[in-house]
Amino acid sequence: MEVLLKQIIGELQELRTGQKGMESDIKELKIGQDILMNGQKKMESDITALKVGQKTMGEDIIELKTGQKNLELGQAKLENNLIKSIETYTEKIIEHIDLKMEVLNKRTFNVETEIERLSKK
Repeated sequence: MEVLLKQIIGELQELRTGQKGMESDIKELKIGQDILMNGQKKMESDITALKVGQKTMGEDIIELKTGQKNLELGQAKLENNLIKSIETYTEKIIEHIDLKMEVLNKRTFNVETEIERLSKK
């Protein structure tokens, strides 16, 4: 009986040692689980920040496209205005030259007429 009691006590001690090892393992698992949870929270926070950044970039892209469209429209209007202005100035230059030519032609005619009159004398 004494041998049996020693055997039972030995097995109990082994069980206690095993239980202490399991408790230690459970504590390590809990620490690891806490580390993983903190890492997951950080990752979730980073994902949220990325989503906000992506949304902001999307809004910026829309703004840039709108600005580009406005610039293209402005450029087209500027080109049209420039063409119209050049046409107007060209017409005015032609009118001015025509007037000057008309004046010169009249003077030339007058000089020629005077020369003819003088040469007939």
